[in-house]
This record gives sequence, structure tokens and C-alpha cells, in this order.
Amino acid sequence: MTYEEQYLLTTLKCFIHGQNPGPFEGDWDKLIEITNKHFLMGILGYMMINNPDDSNAHMQAKFRKNSLKYYGYFSNAEEKMKVLISKMNEAGLDHLIFKGFVVKDYYPVPELRTFGDIDFLIRKEDRKKSDDLMIANGFQRKNNWEPVYSYKKEIEYYEIHTEVMEVDVSPKADYVSYFGKTWDRAVKKKGFTTTTHTYELLPEDHLIYLLTHIAKHINGSGAGIRLYLDIAVFLKHFEGKLRMDYLKNELETISLYNFASFVFAVVRKYFEIDVPFCKEDISAQTFEKYMEYTLEGGVFGKVGRDSGVITLKQEGRDTRVSSGKTSNSRLHIVIRRLFPSAATIESRYTYLQGRHWLIPVAWLHRLFITRDKFSQHANEAKSIMKVEQAEVDRLKEIYELLDL
Repeated sequence: MTYEEQYLLTTLKCFIHGQNPGPFEGDWDKLIEITNKHFLMGILGYMMINNPDDSNAHMQAKFRKNSLKYYGYFSNAEEKMKVLISKMNEAGLDHLIFKGFVVKDYYPVPELRTFGDIDFLIRKEDRKKSDDLMIANGFQRKNNWEPVYSYKKEIEYYEIHTEVMEVDVSPKADYVSYFGKTWDRAVKKKGFTTTTHTYELLPEDHLIYLLTHIAKHINGSGAGIRLYLDIAVFLKHFEGKLRMDYLKNELETISLYNFASFVFAVVRKYFEIDVPFCKEDISAQTFEKYMEYTLEGGVFGKVGRDSGVITLKQEGRDTRVSSGKTSNSRLHIVIRRLFPSAATIESRYTYLQGRHWLIPVAWLHRLFITRDKFSQHANEAKSIMKVEQAEVDRLKEIYELLDL
């Protein structure tokens, strides 16, 4: 890792523990680049406000300004979310809050936990009722992927789910079915009235979801350091309060115990957090390689990462094309991406469930609603055919390390 990357990690650790990261003696432009890439400028500015260094007064003033901007923006977003929650309760609409809007409250300064959107879960039978409420309150519907609708109004952006996990993060378990029972684990949110329609998950179930969410992003393009920071503040907040037998048993049920052990090892090493359990036999070189991989890709691993590499890494589960060396196998992958199987896309096109013979209709439907992304699909196809195998192998090595 570079000095700037190491300093960012040290600063995040000190943010959690209320410590001083010490003076910065590196390249400011590089520090700004890596911090922006992970959407963490607010935290870095906050740390500089609280740990001033007169030798870098000009740059620190810039960071302070950014921190105040983030604080104001996300404070405003939180207040608007509270208004929406109130409207949902008035309408008798059950909704479960999870992910960033919950985790932010475990941060030393909640307003500095950034998010691009706010997610919550509703019951499937309430989809129309929810949609009517959002439209009536001036929101514009942006996307409809059936399990999730997104809505936007000025600074507000919400993703309203009927499923919290619509894909399997690995072939080892049925994640869709497991998380399809999320409402069975939901409890009324603490601090609200007994008549509230606002729900939350118990800490162990929320932690299991957060870990699976990281695995989902790694299965895609990648997961940045902010997602590990979430785990760190979560574990610190609930230290000594988690039901360990339940947590371990559930992680074993969905074949994520080994993955969680690695994530906890990363959190312990870089944030000095007491973890419930972790993988012990990890070399310093492995930690270094993994953190380089984590930091280079930004919040969700998409910065500078070739889409063709990601696709070939995912397809590597199929040993028949795992080498990806021949043009025929890569062409086969391109065709499969353009014309996916019914089983692959039935979670988004639910009319396929039990009616796979409708797959040609789904292909046309998919082509129509993604027509504005044609150039993106064309570039991905080109990338699959031309990407260097060494980079594919590097990502596969990471994937195998995580036992996904």
C-alpha cells in the first residue's frame, strides 16, 4: 500500500477510537484521490478539525470545509427520511429499515456515514400501496426491477425492496430463500410507539445481512473500505452483546462462516476492533494484497476495474470456461450475458417463475428497458474478448481466498 492509503486507514481507525492519527507528511493530491474514491472526505475533514496541524493549515482548511458540507447534506437527508417514515406510519405501511440508515447511528458522528441512497424493505403485497404513496408525495419513479423500485426527489433517493437479497452470492447456499424470510425475523423498532409500522432486525440478523451484502458486492465488482468500516463500528457498538451461538449457526447455514472469519480478521487488523471470531493463519502478504484490492476499486470496486475481468471471474465457477483463454469460451460467455437463462433472471422478471418458456419475452423486455445502456453492454463484450488473463486470475485468487 502507499503511504497515503495507510494514512487513510489509520485515520479511520482513530476516528472509531477517538484518537489522533498524527500529522500527514505525504502527497495531498493522492490522499484526496483515495479518500474521494471511498466517499470518506467527511470523516477525514472531521479528524483534521479535531486534530489540527499548523504545518498544513491551508489543506486542512479545505478538508474542514468538505466535512461541514457532508455533515449538512446528510443531516438534511436524515430529516427527510424521518418525514417519509412518518408518512408510511400514517398510511399503515409496514417498512423495515436496514443497511446504512441504521449503521450510521453506530458511528462516532452519524452524519458522516455517507450513502448514495436509503434502502428499506416493504411487504410484497404492499408494493402498489407503497408506490402510490411515493408518487403522491412528489417522488419520481426511476427504476423498476420488480424486487426493488427506486424513487428520487431533489436530494432524496430511496430504494424500496420487496426482497433484501435477489441473487445468490455464491453457489454454496440458497441466499434468496434465506433472506426471503427476513420479515419472520423483523421486530418493531425500539423507541417507537407500539402502533408503529417501522421494523428493524435484531443485531445478529443485521450483521449477517451486512456480511452477505459485502459478499454480494465482491461477487460483483468489489467492496470498498467503507463496508468494512461499517462492520467495525457495528461490532464496537454491540461488543459483548451478540448471541454468538446463533450468529455462528446462521453463518454456517448459509456457508458464510469462513467468509465472515476473514472479514473479521481484516477488521481486527486495520481497525483494532475486538471481533467475535476470525481466521488466524493469514500472512502479512495476504493482508497487503487484499487491502490493495479493496482500496483500488473505490466504494463498490468499480473504479478502474474492467467489467470484462469481473465477468470472467464470476464465470470462473464453471470449470469449462475457467481458463477463459480461448476465444470460443469467451464468446460463449458474451452470448450468455446477452441471452441469460431464465433461472438467472427470474428474480427480476418474476413472470418467468414457473414459466421458463417465456424466456424470449424476457430477453426482449430486458433489451427494451436497458436500451440506454447499449454502449455499456457493447464495451463489456469487447472487454471480455480482450482482457488480460493475468488480471482475471488475480481476482479469482481473491475470490477463492474468501471461500465464496
